[in-house]
Amino acid sequence: MRTGLLLIASMCSALAFAEGPTMEERSIAFLGVNAANAEGNKSGAANALLDVIDDPQWDMFDGEAYARLAVLLGGLDLPYSALVAYTKALDADPDGVGSEAGKAVGLADTVGDHAILEPVFASNFGLAVDDATRSRMAYLAARENHRKGQYATASAILKLVTSSDPYYPEAKALEGVVLSLQKRHGDALIPLQIALAVGDRSQRGDVFKNVVTMNLARAYYAAGNFPQAAHYWGRIGRDDPKWLDAQFEKAWAYFRMEDMNGTLSLLQNHVSPYFADRYYPEAAMLRLYALFLLCKFPEASTQLDAFKKQYQPQHQALSIAAAQSPAEAFNEIRLHLEGNKTTLPPTVTAAFENEDRIKDSVGAVLSAEEEIARLRNVSANAFAQTAMTWIEDRRNTLIEAEGQRVIKRISAMEAELSTLLANADVTKLDLLQMESRLYERASFTGTIPGGKRRVMRKVKAKAGERLWDWQGEYWADEVGYFRINTKPDCPENLISGEQ
Repeated sequence: MRTGLLLIASMCSALAFAEGPTMEERSIAFLGVNAANAEGNKSGAANALLDVIDDPQWDMFDGEAYARLAVLLGGLDLPYSALVAYTKALDADPDGVGSEAGKAVGLADTVGDHAILEPVFASNFGLAVDDATRSRMAYLAARENHRKGQYATASAILKLVTSSDPYYPEAKALEGVVLSLQKRHGDALIPLQIALAVGDRSQRGDVFKNVVTMNLARAYYAAGNFPQAAHYWGRIGRDDPKWLDAQFEKAWAYFRMEDMNGTLSLLQNHVSPYFADRYYPEAAMLRLYALFLLCKFPEASTQLDAFKKQYQPQHQALSIAAAQSPAEAFNEIRLHLEGNKTTLPPTVTAAFENEDRIKDSVGAVLSAEEEIARLRNVSANAFAQTAMTWIEDRRNTLIEAEGQRVIKRISAMEAELSTLLANADVTKLDLLQMESRLYERASFTGTIPGGKRRVMRKVKAKAGERLWDWQGEYWADEVGYFRINTKPDCPENLISGEQ
């Protein structure tokens, strides 16, 4: 009988605990915090909240303690520390402090670090929040799923971003990218068109509009609509940093439309001396293929020699850059973005100088460093020491993640160049063999036979323009206006091997 009574008492105790902490326990836990607040001692209250967090017996109050600490840190003009505290609060007790999600988003806007909230919102998307906050949460959660390769989830979540959301244009742009990554290129066209139109009405800058335009062109290309793809690539202005990328990708559209003259015209920009330090080995290869299909074997052979001369030094520079640590790579990109000299070659810096993600990360690191400096001024307080550790950890996490991404990009470029350069001699041999076949055929017939007519352009000067023949010299104001008109030097069956 005595054992039964003890068992019942034990069960009652367990039930009481399952119902959650009592108000009396809460009062005891936050006694020091409330006393400091009553005296207007914010620093003392912050220190007392850390005591609650560090005490294992009050683990059930961690979410509330972090949330209250975030409010205090924000009041002390420490927005980054407050943001980290809110992130920890949402991790500890998402249901209990979910109402604070909107404040966390506001702080992320202030310091420029939205990425810190992406994993939290992706894991706790069902929080009870207002519609505006849920819309922002949806966009950030979708970014996390996109980063992790969970495209179907990202696509579904993006449907919850409202048209009144300040990031609606970015959300539609991301939706188009996600659909393209799912190979749903036709479906990607609508959200990308919406992003372009809404972004224009929302007065988004040229960087946003041109990124969306590039992705729209890529979606049309992947969907097999090469003329429309070429149209959108052609909308990138000559003074835009993405112009050279657009010219190269547009050349692929012309190549797929079997317009070798159009392909060569666009790629003439990439072989000009103004871009000799830029990374476009695939453009050189595409130009080589176009010349090959036109049976311009001597010119193709010359182009191959020029390719090796240009890209062998770049390959060496990339090999050196790839040996850097992630922190070194990030700091070099940061130096470049801030207008300072960097050891990274232009082949690398050009890939990141107009990218929003790296700019956001550099801005967030700067915000972190500024706040760390302010925290040092009050480092005698326990909360300042803890907050400093939080911010330093976050800063290091950003630097490591972005630095690894830079190194990954450099390594991929180095590996691609290594393969292309290794295959160059084989390609040279193929060109010599095809040239020999052409002249061997000519020796039997007495003439080099004409090939199937490809696109030939009647170049006409527009109003305010004039035309002149290229004399072998490059001038800066001519870049972007090259037009090539040439006939193939062989029949098509020479390429296919037909006799």
